[in-house]
Amino acid sequence: MSEGRDGIEHHDRRLSRRAVLRNAVAGSALLVPFACRPAVRDAMSRVSAAGTTPASGSARPFGTIAGRVAGEALEVPRGRTLRFDPNADTTLELTGNLIVRGRLEMRPRRGVEHVLRFVDVDESAFVGGGLDPLETDVGLWVVDEGALDIRGTRKDAWNRSGTSPSWRRRDELVVAPVRPGEFTVEPFRLGAPVPAFDHRRAEVLNLTRNVRIEGTPSGRAHVFIRSMRPQSIRHAALRHLGPRQARGDATEGVLGRYSLHFHHCHHGSHGTVVDGVVVRDSGSHAFVPHMSHGITIRNAIAYEVFDDAYWWDFEDATHDLLIDRCIAASVHFDPEHRGFRLAGFALGKGRNLELRHSVAFAMQGGSNAAGFVWPEAPSGLWRFTDNVAHNNRNNGIFVWQNTPEPHTIERFTAYHNGGAGIVHGAYSNAYEYEGLDLGDQPEAIVLHAAGRLDPAGRPQSWVDVRATSLLVVEHHLPSVDPVLFLRCRFDSGVTLDDGGGEPGPLDFVECGLSSSDFTVVSLHPDTVVRVQDGTTAFELTAAGVRDIPPFSA
Repeated sequence: MSEGRDGIEHHDRRLSRRAVLRNAVAGSALLVPFACRPAVRDAMSRVSAAGTTPASGSARPFGTIAGRVAGEALEVPRGRTLRFDPNADTTLELTGNLIVRGRLEMRPRRGVEHVLRFVDVDESAFVGGGLDPLETDVGLWVVDEGALDIRGTRKDAWNRSGTSPSWRRRDELVVAPVRPGEFTVEPFRLGAPVPAFDHRRAEVLNLTRNVRIEGTPSGRAHVFIRSMRPQSIRHAALRHLGPRQARGDATEGVLGRYSLHFHHCHHGSHGTVVDGVVVRDSGSHAFVPHMSHGITIRNAIAYEVFDDAYWWDFEDATHDLLIDRCIAASVHFDPEHRGFRLAGFALGKGRNLELRHSVAFAMQGGSNAAGFVWPEAPSGLWRFTDNVAHNNRNNGIFVWQNTPEPHTIERFTAYHNGGAGIVHGAYSNAYEYEGLDLGDQPEAIVLHAAGRLDPAGRPQSWVDVRATSLLVVEHHLPSVDPVLFLRCRFDSGVTLDDGGGEPGPLDFVECGLSSSDFTVVSLHPDTVVRVQDGTTAFELTAAGVRDIPPFSA
């Protein structure tokens, strides 16, 4: 990159000097070379730089754009602001990168639209990876001390009522599947009855925002943020981002080129807020807080996206992350049957991590795909509360962990998933489940993992669980620490089928189970199942059933 005579930072010197858009303000030139299209010359002539003196410590004024503006590549220098006119519909179309080292401001008043669109993007040319902008990898790059100040008009992102004072009839609404056997999202009309099954009401999503950052259906761009400043991205729609490329008989996302990617910001991202943002029609991951700490993602929607929707590289740690009241819907893999452990929300590694009040539905993928996935790789100790998974083609939760850490899942609801409500593996761990509602999930729990004590001496435990069924399958490691089921209800009973693996003891306390509630398909000779209600107890083994003294206080 070199610096021109007018202090303009050029990163495409192939453009002719006559393509440089100069500002009417004496001594000022706007950013970069533009390719001026006849249809937008009048709009471009209205581009002007603010003539006011900046407040102490603020970014120096740079330029305000209005109307329709088109160009090739832009760079906002440090200390400068590129501002979309808050009072005018404004569309900026680029065939090259927008690199923000200063500040990008998109804050339209109500009724005004701001659009940043990347056009003529060649997804096959993307290189991916690395830390610095590449001309081939067209998108929005926020680097160094760059900052986004994006605030669209506030809209309720989703609800179960199907209406909101912030919604308009022209808004695009979709509704979740809610009936058994339904796994696809449908359009919804404002004011129509919200589908329900018994007391379960479907979620209605609003996909319309008056700030949009987007590629095109035939050329997806991306957003890459590696900045030492916090970002503010509120009530915006990100569409046609996350490029994909052909690989063999399928396609895959380009490494590091995701829809909204915070990349190695470390503590520079502390205080970042992503609120009310929609990522839709994406070719890759939607929200990626990768080694970028102190980020809050709330009221966000990932809709019609490929690959894990909320995710970061499992080998790296992200700290101080809150995901609150977010949606993962219609998440895909190519081809679907290879999407093993595809996740709406992938619970990665780090400290002080929280996921709450969020919903996954219409997940596609392979047999082990799920709304929420604790991967086989290291995972942080998440606070996981009040989340819901329903009408996913496979599972609600999928766990494949071997750890003594007391991961706690509180008040989780699963219903009408095509697989199990919870698949819990892999070999042994000390997870704690409490207050679960799995009563409308045909197959509620599939238990692979044997019991293990956490550092405080507590076992893997399931407390106050309402469920249809429990299936205990073979364990791959032996265990002497019983898995505890306390005050759990299994309306369809318990099936034991661990005979081909290793022994794993089970304790059921105050679950209202009799010996007739157990179906034994196969049972390891050393597996012991103890059941206690009040002051009576019995023991079930491969040898049969016998009464025993109470074993739990």
